[in-house]
Amino acid sequence: MLTANSNTLIVPCQPNDYTAQQSFMLTPSSSKRWVTQLSESGESLGGANNDDFTVTFNNNPDDPSIEKRQEARFIVHIEDSDWEFFGNGVEYVKNDSNCNYNVDSQLSEDKKQLTIVLRQVEPTIRYAGSDNSPLDKVIEVTPSPSAQPLTIGFRYTAKQLSSGRFYMSQDPRIIVERPKEQ
Repeated sequence: MLTANSNTLIVPCQPNDYTAQQSFMLTPSSSKRWVTQLSESGESLGGANNDDFTVTFNNNPDDPSIEKRQEARFIVHIEDSDWEFFGNGVEYVKNDSNCNYNVDSQLSEDKKQLTIVLRQVEPTIRYAGSDNSPLDKVIEVTPSPSAQPLTIGFRYTAKQLSSGRFYMSQDPRIIVERPKEQ
Protein backbone atom coordinates (compact mmCIF):
# COMPACT_ATOMS: atom_id res chain seq x y z
CA MET A 1 0.00 0.00 0.00
CA LEU A 2 1.16 3.52 -0.76
CA THR A 3 1.48 6.05 2.03
CA ALA A 4 1.76 9.82 2.20
CA ASN A 5 5.54 9.33 2.50
CA SER A 6 5.99 6.64 -0.15
CA ASN A 7 4.65 6.49 -3.70
CA THR A 8 5.97 2.96 -4.27
CA LEU A 9 3.59 0.03 -4.43
CA ILE A 10 5.40 -3.28 -3.77
CA VAL A 11 3.92 -6.36 -5.45
CA PRO A 12 4.81 -9.46 -3.39
CA CYS A 13 5.84 -12.74 -4.99
CA GLN A 14 4.82 -15.53 -2.61
CA PRO A 15 2.65 -18.62 -3.28
CA ASN A 16 -0.56 -17.10 -1.84
CA ASP A 17 0.41 -13.44 -1.94
CA TYR A 18 1.14 -11.96 -5.36
CA THR A 19 -1.17 -8.95 -5.82
CA ALA A 20 -1.10 -5.36 -4.61
CA GLN A 21 -3.78 -2.70 -4.88
CA GLN A 22 -4.11 1.00 -4.16
CA SER A 23 -7.15 3.29 -4.35
CA PHE A 24 -7.24 6.97 -5.25
CA MET A 25 -9.75 9.82 -5.43
CA LEU A 26 -9.56 11.93 -8.60
CA THR A 27 -10.79 15.51 -8.70
CA PRO A 28 -11.10 16.62 -12.33
CA SER A 29 -11.26 20.26 -13.41
CA SER A 30 -11.92 22.11 -16.62
CA SER A 31 -9.17 24.65 -15.88
CA LYS A 32 -6.77 23.46 -13.13
CA ARG A 33 -4.45 20.51 -12.53
CA TRP A 34 -6.41 17.40 -11.66
CA VAL A 35 -5.83 16.20 -8.13
CA THR A 36 -5.18 12.51 -7.43
CA GLN A 37 -5.07 11.61 -3.74
CA LEU A 38 -4.66 8.34 -1.88
CA SER A 39 -7.91 6.91 -0.55
CA GLU A 40 -8.99 4.03 1.64
CA SER A 41 -12.51 2.59 2.05
CA GLY A 42 -13.90 5.32 -0.21
CA GLU A 43 -12.43 8.19 1.84
CA SER A 44 -9.68 10.51 0.66
CA LEU A 45 -6.58 10.38 2.86
CA GLY A 46 -5.67 13.92 1.81
CA GLY A 47 -2.05 14.81 1.43
CA ALA A 48 -0.14 15.89 -1.63
CA ASN A 49 -1.28 15.42 -5.20
CA ASN A 50 0.08 12.17 -6.66
CA ASP A 51 1.19 12.33 -10.30
CA ASP A 52 3.92 9.67 -10.20
CA PHE A 53 3.32 6.14 -8.93
CA THR A 54 6.11 3.57 -8.76
CA VAL A 55 5.34 -0.16 -8.81
CA THR A 56 8.07 -2.65 -7.93
CA PHE A 57 7.43 -6.31 -8.73
CA ASN A 58 9.42 -8.53 -6.36
CA ASN A 59 11.08 -11.70 -7.60
CA ASN A 60 10.93 -15.18 -6.07
CA PRO A 61 14.10 -17.13 -6.95
CA ASP A 62 12.65 -20.27 -5.30
CA ASP A 63 9.52 -20.27 -7.50
CA PRO A 64 9.76 -17.93 -10.52
CA SER A 65 6.44 -19.28 -11.88
CA ILE A 66 4.61 -17.00 -9.40
CA GLU A 67 5.91 -13.94 -11.28
CA LYS A 68 3.47 -14.61 -14.15
CA ARG A 69 0.52 -14.35 -11.71
CA GLN A 70 1.60 -11.09 -10.10
CA GLU A 71 -0.69 -8.12 -10.54
CA ALA A 72 -0.79 -4.47 -9.46
CA ARG A 73 -4.12 -2.63 -9.44
CA PHE A 74 -4.68 1.12 -9.29
CA ILE A 75 -8.32 1.97 -8.59
CA VAL A 76 -9.29 5.58 -9.27
CA HIS A 77 -12.68 7.01 -8.18
CA ILE A 78 -14.39 10.23 -9.25
CA GLU A 79 -16.69 11.36 -6.43
CA ASP A 80 -17.91 14.62 -8.04
CA SER A 81 -21.43 13.95 -9.40
CA ASP A 82 -20.79 16.36 -12.32
CA TRP A 83 -17.93 14.24 -13.74
CA GLU A 84 -17.48 10.74 -15.15
CA PHE A 85 -14.72 8.96 -17.05
CA PHE A 86 -15.12 8.61 -20.81
CA GLY A 87 -13.67 6.16 -23.34
CA ASN A 88 -11.64 3.66 -21.36
CA GLY A 89 -10.74 6.30 -18.75
CA VAL A 90 -7.17 6.85 -19.93
CA GLU A 91 -5.22 7.99 -22.97
CA TYR A 92 -1.78 6.35 -23.01
CA VAL A 93 0.72 8.89 -24.32
CA LYS A 94 4.23 7.49 -23.84
CA ASN A 95 5.23 4.02 -22.73
CA ASP A 96 8.89 3.07 -22.49
CA SER A 97 9.79 -0.40 -23.79
CA ASN A 98 6.25 -1.62 -23.18
CA CYS A 99 6.99 -5.13 -24.45
CA ASN A 100 8.05 -5.87 -20.84
CA TYR A 101 4.57 -5.74 -19.31
CA ASN A 102 0.81 -5.79 -19.98
CA VAL A 103 -1.36 -2.86 -18.93
CA ASP A 104 -5.15 -2.86 -19.05
CA SER A 105 -7.78 -0.34 -18.03
CA GLN A 106 -11.43 -0.95 -17.22
CA LEU A 107 -14.33 1.33 -16.30
CA SER A 108 -17.19 0.55 -13.95
CA GLU A 109 -20.67 0.57 -15.46
CA ASP A 110 -21.48 3.97 -13.88
CA LYS A 111 -18.19 5.41 -15.28
CA LYS A 112 -17.10 6.61 -11.85
CA GLN A 113 -14.32 4.06 -11.24
CA LEU A 114 -11.26 3.34 -13.37
CA THR A 115 -9.10 0.27 -12.71
CA ILE A 116 -5.60 0.11 -14.20
CA VAL A 117 -4.01 -3.35 -14.00
CA LEU A 118 -0.33 -4.19 -14.60
CA ARG A 119 0.61 -7.84 -15.03
CA GLN A 120 3.06 -10.21 -16.68
CA VAL A 121 5.96 -7.91 -15.88
CA GLU A 122 9.31 -9.14 -17.18
CA PRO A 123 12.61 -7.66 -15.99
CA THR A 124 12.25 -4.01 -17.00
CA ILE A 125 14.84 -3.64 -19.73
CA ARG A 126 15.07 -0.56 -21.95
CA TYR A 127 15.64 -1.10 -25.64
CA ALA A 128 17.82 1.59 -27.22
CA GLY A 129 16.93 2.40 -30.79
CA SER A 130 13.17 1.97 -30.49
CA ASP A 131 12.34 5.57 -29.58
CA ASN A 132 11.71 7.91 -32.50
CA SER A 133 12.49 5.24 -35.08
CA PRO A 134 10.42 5.17 -38.29
CA LEU A 135 7.49 2.79 -37.92
CA ASP A 136 7.64 1.64 -41.54
CA LYS A 137 11.09 -0.01 -41.17
CA VAL A 138 12.47 -3.03 -39.32
CA ILE A 139 14.90 -1.93 -36.64
CA GLU A 140 17.45 -3.63 -34.42
CA VAL A 141 17.30 -2.73 -30.74
CA THR A 142 19.89 -3.05 -28.00
CA PRO A 143 18.79 -4.13 -24.51
CA SER A 144 20.14 -2.23 -21.53
CA PRO A 145 22.66 -4.22 -19.46
CA SER A 146 20.50 -4.00 -16.33
CA ALA A 147 16.86 -3.56 -15.37
CA GLN A 148 15.70 0.05 -15.21
CA PRO A 149 12.40 1.65 -14.23
CA LEU A 150 10.06 2.08 -17.21
CA THR A 151 7.53 4.90 -17.50
CA ILE A 152 3.89 4.51 -18.52
CA GLY A 153 2.64 8.00 -19.34
CA PHE A 154 -1.10 8.60 -19.60
CA ARG A 155 -3.86 11.16 -19.20
CA TYR A 156 -7.12 10.56 -17.37
CA THR A 157 -10.12 11.16 -19.65
CA ALA A 158 -13.32 12.56 -18.14
CA LYS A 159 -16.52 14.27 -19.19
CA GLN A 160 -18.10 17.19 -17.34
CA LEU A 161 -21.80 16.31 -17.41
CA SER A 162 -23.20 19.83 -16.91
CA SER A 163 -21.32 21.24 -19.92
CA GLY A 164 -21.16 18.06 -22.01
CA ARG A 165 -17.47 18.77 -22.62
CA PHE A 166 -14.63 16.24 -22.59
CA TYR A 167 -11.27 16.82 -20.87
CA MET A 168 -7.91 15.11 -20.40
CA SER A 169 -5.72 15.61 -17.33
CA GLN A 170 -2.10 16.63 -17.11
CA ASP A 171 0.22 13.68 -17.67
CA PRO A 172 0.54 11.41 -14.59
CA ARG A 173 2.92 8.44 -14.78
CA ILE A 174 3.20 4.91 -13.52
CA ILE A 175 6.82 3.81 -13.20
CA VAL A 176 7.11 0.02 -13.32
CA GLU A 177 10.18 -2.00 -12.40
CA ARG A 178 11.24 -5.59 -11.88
CA PRO A 179 14.90 -6.32 -11.23
CA LYS A 180 16.68 -9.07 -13.14
CA GLU A 181 17.02 -12.33 -11.21
CA GLN A 182 20.06 -12.36 -8.94
